[in-house]
Amino acid sequence: MSRSPLSAQPPQPSRRANRSRAAASRITAVTSRLTASAGLLDPSVLAVLDRQLRRIEWRDHARTLAALLQNADLPPDRARQLGRRLALRGAHPNAVRFGLLLLSLAGTDEDREILTDLGLRPAFSSEACEALARSQSDPHRALFELARRAEGWARVDAVRHLEGARDPEIGTWLIREACTGDVLDGYVALTAARVGDLAAVLSGESLDEETLDGTARLLEALTDVDGPGPALRQYADAVRALTGFLRHVTAQGLTLPRLWTLLTVHRFLHDGRVDALCATDPDWRRVRDRYARAVADPAARRVVLAGLDAEEQSTLRLAAWAATRMGLPVRPTLLRRVESHPYDTALWFLLVDGCPSEDIAAVVEAARRVLPLQDLRGGPTEPAPGTDDAIDGVLDIIVSRLDGHPGHGWELVETALHHRTSRNRRMAVRAIEGWPAAALPPEARRALLDAAAREPLAELRAELSRAAERLCGPRP
Repeated sequence: MSRSPLSAQPPQPSRRANRSRAAASRITAVTSRLTASAGLLDPSVLAVLDRQLRRIEWRDHARTLAALLQNADLPPDRARQLGRRLALRGAHPNAVRFGLLLLSLAGTDEDREILTDLGLRPAFSSEACEALARSQSDPHRALFELARRAEGWARVDAVRHLEGARDPEIGTWLIREACTGDVLDGYVALTAARVGDLAAVLSGESLDEETLDGTARLLEALTDVDGPGPALRQYADAVRALTGFLRHVTAQGLTLPRLWTLLTVHRFLHDGRVDALCATDPDWRRVRDRYARAVADPAARRVVLAGLDAEEQSTLRLAAWAATRMGLPVRPTLLRRVESHPYDTALWFLLVDGCPSEDIAAVVEAARRVLPLQDLRGGPTEPAPGTDDAIDGVLDIIVSRLDGHPGHGWELVETALHHRTSRNRRMAVRAIEGWPAAALPPEARRALLDAAAREPLAELRAELSRAAERLCGPRP
């Protein structure tokens, strides 16, 4: 079911109205008036409600509104009528959210299409999922259908609301498909592991590849020490799940993606937040030792070296990441590959991030040789929204890390000073400020002053001028 487009006017809350403790009470009172009598909803009262909703920050009042409406004893049919109208025709995001709140209290199975449609939109997914959970006769099935269609944060909201589901089909889907390799996987992985009974799945005698690959993605999300968790510590059957996964990988054969999962788990098991578990629990200690042996096995090294020779770029990248985790030399291979793939940002990141001082000269020389530096000196002209120019990202990745390598890569830094994106110009200033004056060439001050003269952003212009003053004193 389609809904009318929202007004292009952005929310304009009133600070005074938003801070008022009576704001939610006033909105509830107007809602009671609208639903008190039969017939059409009074347009003048609807206009009052719309103004009141526009004047608040939704997150500041949502819980209070829910509690007040719950206790207001609104006529269900009229509350549902108002909720549907606002959800379908609300011209302001807060009006749509309020409509969803009413449908969470008075909605029926007939509202499922409306709720699902809005649940696909991240701006309303939280309220839509709550409405589905409270209004549907089979809420988990409704949320499951939404989760399979949703993306991004909308998918996260839908999966989170599946906590407690008992449907085997839902559990199987969560194990196989809930985690997609997305950065948001960490927000849904624990729910997927619990509802899908990850440990029981991995305790089975055999697994098909689709299920094993799904459990691998799930374990990566649960053990990502750089993510929102890592949540595996909160999963009661963690040791059984880890033991089962390693058994299946051993039985089916080590591949590069599976090795990456083992490396991710190995890193988690050696994280400081897990040390206490391994020190006091022999089961955790044994599983840590088993993963350590698995990633140190010569077979793991062979898998990585084969990946580094692969023609396919995604395989090379994954092998390079794995080699980095394992402490294997990878920089010579990457230096060769950027000659033919100069705009691959992942390769450049692996080359320059954490690069030791003795290797940075070779990396800078490769960048100077393969990048069209002269073409990148077009001056400040921000790219159009949605533009994805990989070469801009390559320059960013390199220059943003040159502050730790004084004297290396001045030609790249100067190019970034004259680059079209403010991000690269800002990274150039950061690099220059990280270098002692003695490491900068004589022309550095003139380059900074020229860049400042052309800089359209006042804050960045001031940074450029300060950097120039540091070198030779204030400009005359």
